[in-house]
Amino acid sequence: MTKTQNDTTPDNATGSQQLASPYTDKRGYAGRWQGSTRWVDDLISRGLPHLKIGNRRVRICIAEADAWMQEQFRTQRRAVKGGVR
Repeated sequence: MTKTQNDTTPDNATGSQQLASPYTDKRGYAGRWQGSTRWVDDLISRGLPHLKIGNRRVRICIAEADAWMQEQFRTQRRAVKGGVR
């Protein structure tokens, strides 16, 4: 079976079925990370990769933005001597 543009694939972050598209808007990216559009605006001001189309339209490449998020906000788990604190 070959993939077409109308195929749906599960989204890794949410597990839901969506149209396979590499780009989303602020509302879609906020929903992906369970945040608000105002939070996405703050991320954009901090350097989140995005495409600004015109005065009001913003598109975010999901793969690039997720890589940036992981680089900026990665979590390191360190073992604590004597157990969990």
